[in-house]
Amino acid sequence: MTRAFVVSLALALVWVARPSSLQTSPPSTASPLVSTWTLTTFEQGVSGGSAARVANPRGMLILDAAGHAFEFFTSQATQRIAGGQVPVAEALAAFAAYGGFWGHYRVDAARKTITYRAESGVHPQIGGKEFSRSFELDENRLTITSTGEPYATTGTKWVWDRVPTIDNLSPLYRQVVGFWQHIVEKRVNPTTGTIGSETKRSPSVIVYTPAGFVGVHFPPLNRKPFAADTPTPEEALAALRGYIGYYGALTVYPGQVFHNILAGVSPIAGSILRRSAVITGDELSVQLPRTRNQQGEEAQTVVTLKRLSGEMDMLPR
Repeated sequence: MTRAFVVSLALALVWVARPSSLQTSPPSTASPLVSTWTLTTFEQGVSGGSAARVANPRGMLILDAAGHAFEFFTSQATQRIAGGQVPVAEALAAFAAYGGFWGHYRVDAARKTITYRAESGVHPQIGGKEFSRSFELDENRLTITSTGEPYATTGTKWVWDRVPTIDNLSPLYRQVVGFWQHIVEKRVNPTTGTIGSETKRSPSVIVYTPAGFVGVHFPPLNRKPFAADTPTPEEALAALRGYIGYYGALTVYPGQVFHNILAGVSPIAGSILRRSAVITGDELSVQLPRTRNQQGEEAQTVVTLKRLSGEMDMLPR
């Protein structure tokens, strides 16, 4: 990477004031829930009297003041293979080990319920579905219980702990945080600027939080729905193939962001994704490392995202 290119990236990531239309004031009922939350307890079957607690679950929940929600969790203590490489014989277990979605939410404080409307998620048919869960908030501990919703085990309980905001957030970090919706991926020749191909996805998002985390839901476009409530091994494998979904620790540098994967369908935990990043107004351009095709020509994937929320929406109230 040339020195001029590094400098241009750094300059592109300086603080830019967001339009006032994005600086929304949260409903008072949602304010206490606005935060980044990490999973401490995951139980299934709590409404049937035979609850089963999952050992060492992993997960992250993000709620912002603009009404956006991100959830990703897994019941696997460790992950040895990426979703797309799961043998058919293990596909059902692998698919069942993951859950989560991104979308919108609203809170009924009197009834202590959160109603979600999913844009997309791990399950290929979750997009457009609306469902409610009960919650209890005890300062920095949030308990959420589901007693019935699409594509979920009846009587599921999640216990989430609030993660505090990073001390002394820099102006650069403040500009990065927020919900960013995927618009397009382009394969570009970095020498000539020629676009080789463009790829769209089902509703997809990257979330950068002021608590130092990143969450990603990138499902491929037009995943085939399951024929029945329970997928076949082949259907489960197809749902995992091409799906990029994870959460991890975030580090921000001038012109770059690092995603340190803690749990995911793909890529696997332990991976570190180093990405160049350019913010121009409310558009984020994430640039993957350059590669070469069989003819020796360089190519680079450039992902364009649009800001849905920012610093004022992400900070706990």
